[in-house]
Amino acid sequence: MDDQVTLIVFAGQGGGTPAERLVAGAQHAAARDLIELGLEEPLVGHVFLATDAPLLKEAFNHDPRVTVITDPPGEPFHFGGRLRAIVDRPEVRFPLYFSGAAAPLIEAGTLREVCVRLLGGSSTVIANNLWSADWFGIVPGSALHRIALPEAHDNAVPSLLARQAGLTPQIIDPAIGTIFDLDTPADLTILALHRGQRKHVKEFLNGANLPRERFGATMPFLISQKAHLSLIGRVNTSIWGKAMTDIPGAKRLFVEERGMVAFGRDTAGEVRSLIGHLYQQVGPRQFFRIIGDLADAVFFDSRVLFQHLGLNLTPADRFASDLGDVDTIANEVARDFTRAAIEAHVPVILGGHGVVAGSLWALTQEAWERADDGTLPDLPERPTVN
Repeated sequence: MDDQVTLIVFAGQGGGTPAERLVAGAQHAAARDLIELGLEEPLVGHVFLATDAPLLKEAFNHDPRVTVITDPPGEPFHFGGRLRAIVDRPEVRFPLYFSGAAAPLIEAGTLREVCVRLLGGSSTVIANNLWSADWFGIVPGSALHRIALPEAHDNAVPSLLARQAGLTPQIIDPAIGTIFDLDTPADLTILALHRGQRKHVKEFLNGANLPRERFGATMPFLISQKAHLSLIGRVNTSIWGKAMTDIPGAKRLFVEERGMVAFGRDTAGEVRSLIGHLYQQVGPRQFFRIIGDLADAVFFDSRVLFQHLGLNLTPADRFASDLGDVDTIANEVARDFTRAAIEAHVPVILGGHGVVAGSLWALTQEAWERADDGTLPDLPERPTVN
């Protein structure tokens, strides 16, 4: 393995509610697709799969090129500690870590490019994002001993390696395949509409109950020069802040709290939002009337607002909100917010960071593909508000 990359994939079992099982199931399918893609790449020598998901363990337990690692009974999971224990193995010289949900649309050529860079690197960290990464490669792996390893999240590792361990960061140019990941039901719905699904994800999503129609209704607006779109939350300005983007129409960007997870502002209760103050002032229905008057479609990273309101929602409530499943949301404030969004006079897409970043990019790409092959509906008339 001296001249080959070691692929390291982490995939948790997920929660127990229907919405959490839905997301976890898609993530496990994406992890299988990613591992199989890695095994097809000659520059990848071995795969370590860290998981407590029974179906994933069963899928790879008997593959000689995959080592499955599970948590010892009774030992709490520590992300950084588990990652370092794998990287410290003597056979691992060029570690490339992926969250199992990180790259369902990554192309084989991109994976090869990352491997080539890693194998040719020296004192470097290669990632899709310096401050909020979903995947990264490290040379040397021993640099993990020079940083304060995070307990629960992978996002901050590249920035820690750059700041605390002195590694030179190499950030891969943004592309749909490198920044689109599966964190929420919104991401799943967009992937279900996208023609680039791989085998296991496609099989899983074919049977999933997702709000395809609501998401699909936004697609004609994404490619129309006449449309007005609003993006709210942790908007990826490297994609949507440029004068020329894949969305030709006018865009309003309400950008707030980028990096709130990586910097721990969410857990510290420090998130503040101007959009959130407006919401508190006017209430949910008037808020979406105002927002809807400014746009033909709204893409709303709701996590910033939820944190501003101090809701501390369970994953089940966040995911139910994304799905528009109002009646299953336990938190009354989140329930009222979601109902007002779903009943707004323009389509409102709720989700996490992805709906104003990579997932929106993937949906836009699919809209262009459908326009090119004549399957995209015409731009609908704007509804009249009484």
